[in-house]
Amino acid sequence: MNRIAIVGHPSSGYMDVEALLKQYGMAEAAPSKREGMSVHDIQASLLKAQGATSTYQAQQETELQQLAPSEVWQGLALDLLLGNLHQQQVWGWASPETLPLLNMWHEVDAHTTFLLVYQHPAVALQQALAASEAVSIPTILNNWAAYHAALLSFYLRHTERSLLVHGQLLLERPEVVLPSLPGLTAPQGGATPATRKPGTLAHTLAQAGLTNPEQVESAASSVGLYLSQQALKHHPAMSIYEELQASATQPASSLGELAPGALLEHYHQQQATLLSSITSLQQKLEKQYHEHAALQREHDAYKQANQATQGPKLNELQQENSMLLEQLHVVQEELEKLHKKQAAAPVRKVEAPLYGAAERVKAQLTYRLGSVVVNSNSAKDFLYLPIALKREHKAFHQEKAARKDKKLPPISKYADAHKAEQVKQHLSYRLGQVIMDNTRTPLGWIKLPFALSKEAKAFKQERQR
Repeated sequence: MNRIAIVGHPSSGYMDVEALLKQYGMAEAAPSKREGMSVHDIQASLLKAQGATSTYQAQQETELQQLAPSEVWQGLALDLLLGNLHQQQVWGWASPETLPLLNMWHEVDAHTTFLLVYQHPAVALQQALAASEAVSIPTILNNWAAYHAALLSFYLRHTERSLLVHGQLLLERPEVVLPSLPGLTAPQGGATPATRKPGTLAHTLAQAGLTNPEQVESAASSVGLYLSQQALKHHPAMSIYEELQASATQPASSLGELAPGALLEHYHQQQATLLSSITSLQQKLEKQYHEHAALQREHDAYKQANQATQGPKLNELQQENSMLLEQLHVVQEELEKLHKKQAAAPVRKVEAPLYGAAERVKAQLTYRLGSVVVNSNSAKDFLYLPIALKREHKAFHQEKAARKDKKLPPISKYADAHKAEQVKQHLSYRLGQVIMDNTRTPLGWIKLPFALSKEAKAFKQERQR
């Protein structure tokens, strides 16, 4: 096993799982060898070509059935594997969109392990609530049920190369799951401590400097959990979650039921904590207000004292400014007189030196035809070389006709005329000269490939010397 495909619903925390595995040594998937596409670009192209339903919108398991791309499309997946042959360590990626393509990856590569991540459906509801998404509860739960039914179906067919793991368990206790993924090693210094996510109530209170802000947020979390459990009681998503728990390689303990009475008691307990925290925050703001008012008073006092002492100095500066202004008028009058004298004097025309001799040579037909040959890198390019040469020849004469009224001086008149001779030693110019010499007769066209090859070899030998 040296490849890991992490697959999970958008609410499963699959990105956190990917970040965790990278701490344990999993490398990022490199782009494909030929096309330079990332694994996400490849999957997006495959899903679009197959007309697949987005995993974020599916409402039934049939909408997420496994796709069977043709060999042409599978070539993109093989190209990705070729682009990662240099990887000496475990590498992989994480994406919800991998789900409809699991069969393809399973067939294309026998060394890929599939880490299938799931979470309780209540998590999806709470995330939608926190994001203020205008989506109905049945829509969210139907999408969760469809996705995980398809995920479970694949796992049951391919348990030999798949791990079905509860996301929260993996994040909190990675030592339980990671032994099943050889090639990964624990980071030095232990696991990275969890951080509060920006935007949560706990994060806001922590920024204010309050202690134990999680206690304040737990009341709101309990309310969200209770409402989610009530919405899930009669939905098929719960039975699918129970099947996931029963089949999982590493299941998690149940979230448990929160009774209304316990919820109310818990809420009252946390209400006192919240009130205390708000009082502490208010005191802190009042202290900052008084400190700011004191600073403002000091600033006003300094400003008044400064104005009293700077009055005489201000008058002196105004007098100096007046004297400088008079001197400036005198200088301006002298400059005007000097300008009139220069205008009356005869003007000698001075020609500016010309530059661009190298560009003049590169614009010649000889150089342009040779450049077409130099830029032909594949067998297909050489097959269509006569057509490309004819096209370049036609373009040159069209440009020449367009500038027939514009005459340029000889290259010898240019200040950098020596660069023209340097350009004539380029391979493009030398091959172009061969083309010009051999395309005047039918026999020359027959000899042209050999003449080009001979000139290219001579150029290479000269460069080596």
